Amino acid sequence: MMIRGLSYQRGIFFMGKTHIACSYHDKGRLVTWIKPYETKTVLIMAKQIILSMPLWFKAVVLAWIALVFVPKLPLAIEWNGLPFYTLFYLMFGTHFMFPNSLRKYHGAEHKVFSDRGVKRRGRLYRIKKAAITNRFCSTNIVVIYFLSVISLCIIFLAAGLQVTEALMYSSYAALLFIPLLQFVMRGKIAGFKWLQQFILTISYWLQEKITTAEPEHKHLICAIQSYRTLAKEEFPEHLATRKVMKKKEEKHMAIVDVTVIPIGTETPSVSQYVAEIQNVLSSYEDKITYELTPMSTLIEGELPILFEVIQAIHEVPFKHGLKRVATNIRIDDRRDKESTMQSKRASVEARMKQQPNDSIE
Repeated sequence: MMIRGLSYQRGIFFMGKTHIACSYHDKGRLVTWIKPYETKTVLIMAKQIILSMPLWFKAVVLAWIALVFVPKLPLAIEWNGLPFYTLFYLMFGTHFMFPNSLRKYHGAEHKVFSDRGVKRRGRLYRIKKAAITNRFCSTNIVVIYFLSVISLCIIFLAAGLQVTEALMYSSYAALLFIPLLQFVMRGKIAGFKWLQQFILTISYWLQEKITTAEPEHKHLICAIQSYRTLAKEEFPEHLATRKVMKKKEEKHMAIVDVTVIPIGTETPSVSQYVAEIQNVLSSYEDKITYELTPMSTLIEGELPILFEVIQAIHEVPFKHGLKRVATNIRIDDRRDKESTMQSKRASVEARMKQQPNDSIE
């Protein structure tokens, strides 16, 4: 299974065999779509990427292109402009001037790829700890191209060519080395382990220092959402949580009273967040029992699952752009006997039916 990722200024694309999924932030809200892998979808991707670019980035690209083509027009100027091959320098060199927001989305994309577990919001803290480098990052291509240009230029100069000629020939010829060395990077050609490691060493350094940045919460949520959207369509088995067989006596059911309090909302009402929290809880219905009350939500289940659920619902307000959330948690964990919300309620109701002269134990 081959999955490719592409980050841009506002979000992340994940591309599978037949579909492209995208999650991006629009005015603080997370928007997600999935479309068939076709020309129309690629054009939509290109439009989103171009419109999201900062003004200074567009200015640099347009200025460079103008310096290549405008002087070559039939105008009365002596300078012939930048050589055509410098467009390759621009194309590959943009990796070295990624905007900070793009670098953070790029880092989140890499962490999702690096994480070996099921990609879900409940595991966000683990995904955040994953490696920010990616063995198959497009930075490898950048490294391959510029290393090839330098190496070929030295060879052409040694053969007696002028600097301008050597640079021109090496810049074009280096394109031919990209697919060849890509085979090397995938281990398709034996005996070149040293070259593979050399390229990766440079690529990893560039990824850590230049092309990525440590992602924030919203960037990780965006990456997880985009990946899961594609996975649901093409490889849903990767979203299945492995069930660990446990002996019945080792299971301990606990009850949690949770209140998620969004801070900094525009209105006093928080019903929209409560409703979404209930939707998140519904995705765990096979593992927990829950009950909404006017003041909080009661959740019953095994402690490891409860902590995962709490993490997931705690993230809900952040998804809407809030910067602060207070979550109150009370845990009732009884180990001497089985205790459930239903049994506790039944016990109280039984006491209420006792006669006034009945003693209380």
